[in-house]
Amino acid sequence: MRSTTITITKLNGTNDAQWATEMALLLEQKQMYGIIKGYDDKPEEPAANATATEKATFIDLMNRHGVARSSILLRMELRIQAEYTVVEDAKNLWEKLA
Repeated sequence: MRSTTITITKLNGTNDAQWATEMALLLEQKQMYGIIKGYDDKPEEPAANATATEKATFIDLMNRHGVARSSILLRMELRIQAEYTVVEDAKNLWEKLA
């Protein structure tokens, strides 16, 4: 199956609605839409006695959250990006942009 490339114009302050729609499609394509909608909350760090599988699952989920956040930030003009770089959580970032 061939992957479709989604091109997104960077958020510039005048294209909010178009950008949000395109960004949501991109995150859905990358299977990260649930992160910004709150379906895939950030997990709690596993206990010291957690299994290797639990630790690997935690690392995978944290990486997905980081990729979602980066994907959003990288599709902003630099002046807007600078304002939102301090937001460390993809879901909170998405909500602040809304």
